[in-house]
Amino acid sequence: MSATNVDPHSYKDGLREGVAFLLVDASDRVLLECRPDGRGTFTDVFYPSGSIEIKDHGDPNVDYREAALRREVCEEFRGGVSIGKLSYLGEVKVPEIGLVFYIYWVAAWSGDPGQHTYEEGSPFGELKWFPLDEVKTLSSFDSTSRITQMLRSAMAAARGNAN
Repeated sequence: MSATNVDPHSYKDGLREGVAFLLVDASDRVLLECRPDGRGTFTDVFYPSGSIEIKDHGDPNVDYREAALRREVCEEFRGGVSIGKLSYLGEVKVPEIGLVFYIYWVAAWSGDPGQHTYEEGSPFGELKWFPLDEVKTLSSFDSTSRITQMLRSAMAAARGNAN
């Protein structure tokens, strides 16, 4: 197998590793990515996310999941978002599609994510802001529901600690 055929992705327990990054705006709306579904519409709704790659493991002093998250945020939003504070919420396994997501709430951020995510330099998914309570009606994925609950709990805890 030549170097160009080597899988660049990182795996744990047979599942491809990924990061999901949850952005919330000042109105408590969450950013969702509406991905193309193969029928010319954008009904595949999920939190912005990306794959962890072997290269993200490069610095032993940096958590590779956070390195991947920072790289993916830069790629997906074309450098339009600066990350302030991250809060790790846990992992969600989706064995039916061979993935494990590490979930991060980007609790402090600045910039503008834009209207699309980008894959290989081209617009890919449509980005839209939605109230957190509407997420369950927009995505049929059980993983989205679990992630939404994780975020809801983290936001409630943060508000409780702020009082």
